[in-house]
Amino acid sequence: MAPYYPLTIHRSDGQFEVATRSGVKEVNQPTTQQMNDTPDANGNVDCYKKLEVDEAKHVDWRRKLGGMLMHLLGGKAHADRNYILKEFPEGYVLWEHVKYNVEKAGAESKKEKGKHAAGVFERQDAYLYGHPQGRKKRFRSPADFFPHLLWLATDEDGDPMNCSCKICSPDGDEDPEAFSGKSELKAEVKFHPPTLSAAPKPTTNYTPSSISAAPSKPAFQPGPATMSKEQTADAAPGGKYIYRPGELVWFNNGSNWRLGVIAKRGLKNNKPRYLVQPLSNPHQQQKYQIKEDECLLRPWLAWSVPPTTVVQLNDMMFDQVPWDRVVRGEFDQAGHIMDYIVDGSILAAKVIDASYSLFERNEKALANPGEVHYNGMFFGAEKIWVGEPVRVRTSAPGVPTPDIVVLIIHKLIEKTTPEGASAVTFVGDVYKFVEMPTPYKNPQEWPTNPDLPPRMSMDLRYRNEIAHLATTGMWYEWRLLEPAARKGLADVKGRWYETHTLLPILRGPDKFQEDVNKGKTSDVGQFMNGRRDNNAVPEQRKKNRRDTLGQAVPLNFKVSRGLDGPPADDVFPDDQSQAQPQQAQQQQRPQQGTFDGDMSQFMNLDQADHGFYGSEMQH
Repeated sequence: MAPYYPLTIHRSDGQFEVATRSGVKEVNQPTTQQMNDTPDANGNVDCYKKLEVDEAKHVDWRRKLGGMLMHLLGGKAHADRNYILKEFPEGYVLWEHVKYNVEKAGAESKKEKGKHAAGVFERQDAYLYGHPQGRKKRFRSPADFFPHLLWLATDEDGDPMNCSCKICSPDGDEDPEAFSGKSELKAEVKFHPPTLSAAPKPTTNYTPSSISAAPSKPAFQPGPATMSKEQTADAAPGGKYIYRPGELVWFNNGSNWRLGVIAKRGLKNNKPRYLVQPLSNPHQQQKYQIKEDECLLRPWLAWSVPPTTVVQLNDMMFDQVPWDRVVRGEFDQAGHIMDYIVDGSILAAKVIDASYSLFERNEKALANPGEVHYNGMFFGAEKIWVGEPVRVRTSAPGVPTPDIVVLIIHKLIEKTTPEGASAVTFVGDVYKFVEMPTPYKNPQEWPTNPDLPPRMSMDLRYRNEIAHLATTGMWYEWRLLEPAARKGLADVKGRWYETHTLLPILRGPDKFQEDVNKGKTSDVGQFMNGRRDNNAVPEQRKKNRRDTLGQAVPLNFKVSRGLDGPPADDVFPDDQSQAQPQQAQQQQRPQQGTFDGDMSQFMNLDQADHGFYGSEMQH
């Protein structure tokens, strides 16, 4: 076995004893009641015990912390060595919460000391006590404690405000179990979508700031061993496209914005262009539009959907609507402007948002009975792949700026029941975006995380370069929160997007450049909603993307497979010679300042007579 080199952290803020709010001092450890190992009437023991330095779990914590610390600070010079903390910083003590039945444990519990003994211990959870805020603020895992350890090791000022751990940072919350010693309480996951403000103002000649050479390609990629051409293109840093075939988007229709689906994409003069199929009701199908400027498109999740123009349709699903009666005007209201095409697109978009389908079955994966692994998924409006990051919901209701958390997908697993029910699990590593004072003197010292996908690494370097050039003294990194996490459909908000590609469009180039000049860059997800936010349509498993789109698109509509399909599928219709002046107008950018009101006004269909939802499309 390779040797482990000891590390010592000389600075500590650990406290064996703290003062409560009432001024009474208490020991910074589990209470006397929690340490009581007397069995109850049924022979059950539920208590805390102090772990000694030679016990396996104590050693495991210190090895993981030593490895993470040197991985971040040691660089390549120390990459071939194993490291371990010689001891926890002074004042920090590791305790274990155990639950077991005396009769079942017996002599076997002694043999399995320090291990998870299946069938003996109902639980064996370790907690690190010692934080100066008291016993109700404790660390649950090495990954939980690592940000605090890094602060102790690197922050010359010793200012807790510079620490990004969950306890020192403003969003740190109390551990509910620390009060009673009972089983862990899981916080209810809630999410408050961002308040969308004024629409961005694109200009005709904006180019995002140049990016320095990307860091070397990570050695580890969580995607499948062999990726398809289309998946490889979407995973490449600095890719040509923001949007993917089959995705639901907003598109500019001249004086208004409408909803459509990307049918195919291609390059013209080395610039992206998209063939967009507008959504509609079954009786008023629309002709495709070609968009050769990504400023004329927005992700579905960038804006909130407005109500239908026909009020009676608001609470109905697309397939429930008697569209023949609607288009005959049977639901019209005097004094209101109706747009049945818009209403069809709104209701269809809600169904798409609540639907999912999986593709590229992975036959080589090691799957449990009843499970099927896939390489890709249409997740609501978006197309996602194994090996890339997705935005994850946080469990911090009421916090003005929730944590920026992503999951890098290692596996997409669907488990079906004999009754045909479907449950999808995302398996992967969860990371949190961390902002802190830079511990590095120059870019040559910047580390590269080999576990991040190339797109994330490139975007992270871009953001750090912006901060460095503006001499902000700040450093950004993705910090591992939970390895091999398992998340359900409701836990995932949607795709993760690079800062330098989409943010200038969402924020507007002027505002984006103003922030860049100050060394500030924001996460795109802060300006986007999450899948199924404010959408009452129930979760739906669909056969494929065409099944999801239903009658909202023409019968012969087809989603291109891109590089994985026949080249003929990606040929754009040559309609330039037949283009009408009206079509040329639709291709133009919205005029500067056209949409300068707040977003609720911008998307309000009651103002259709103002041109927000005009009638330029074919009826």
